[in-house]
Amino acid sequence: MFAPIRLVKGRWPGVITKPLGRFVWADPRSIVDPEVSADEFKVAMSAIHVGGTIKITGKDRHPQADALLTDNLDLGDALIVDIGASDGSTSVDLIEKIGDFRAFVIADLFFTIKARRALGHTLFFDEQGECILVVGNWLLAWPSQSRVVRALYRPLIARAMRSPSPASDVLLLNPRVRRRMAEDPRVSYRVHDVFTTWTGDSPNVIKVANLLRRLYFSDADISRALAAIHDSLADGGHFLIVDNPRIKDMPPRGGLYRKSASGFTAVACTENIPEIDDLIRQLQAADRDSAPPG
Repeated sequence: MFAPIRLVKGRWPGVITKPLGRFVWADPRSIVDPEVSADEFKVAMSAIHVGGTIKITGKDRHPQADALLTDNLDLGDALIVDIGASDGSTSVDLIEKIGDFRAFVIADLFFTIKARRALGHTLFFDEQGECILVVGNWLLAWPSQSRVVRALYRPLIARAMRSPSPASDVLLLNPRVRRRMAEDPRVSYRVHDVFTTWTGDSPNVIKVANLLRRLYFSDADISRALAAIHDSLADGGHFLIVDNPRIKDMPPRGGLYRKSASGFTAVACTENIPEIDDLIRQLQAADRDSAPPG
């Protein structure tokens, strides 16, 4: 992130914030408020940068890509896993479109972070104890994104770490998702690393949106994740990949692929093909080429 310090919205006079635009952010401390609304939670989540990825989320972000599932598959008896689901908002969008399914698991590697208080600030830490975000009444900053910012906030971070008060666990699931899970026993969440094979019942569908991006990972790492997804799926299962391109006027790109013994076979794509379609097809060719003759 360039200049990883922002102004807190609502604290500064408009004459300052109006020309700064994107450098003014909503206060992300709302995620620790038990009464936070679903919309406020979604906005706050964009400030959470953990594990090398950004927890950007929103409502109905993947309509064309999700339609690839609903238009091409019978999901009535499907176990569906949404990997890298962030706060689960887009998972609930898909659940509401599908209606009938056997089970739906909202999966992500980072569902919890910890919060500590010090000198009027709230500091957020990942599971490894690294400070990922500092929020005060006037500024928010990302120490994990900059050595300069880390040095600037080092005394405050140290003070928070020395506090006798225990850190609070913050569950990164949208209130809308929590309500859905409470009402529907078919829906659950689970910690999962996209680079590892799924354990337990093999999913019939795996969706991965805005995680396997060249923005975040090398081609070699993405291919490793694709191999794990292939191994995780049930025979004949389907893989839905989605990415939100940073290209003006281009909607989210999606591709639906069927698992075969030799890799993945394309079933349907949006008008614009996914960013890593080439890697998915290379995985298919590599598997086929490595198969024994006959």
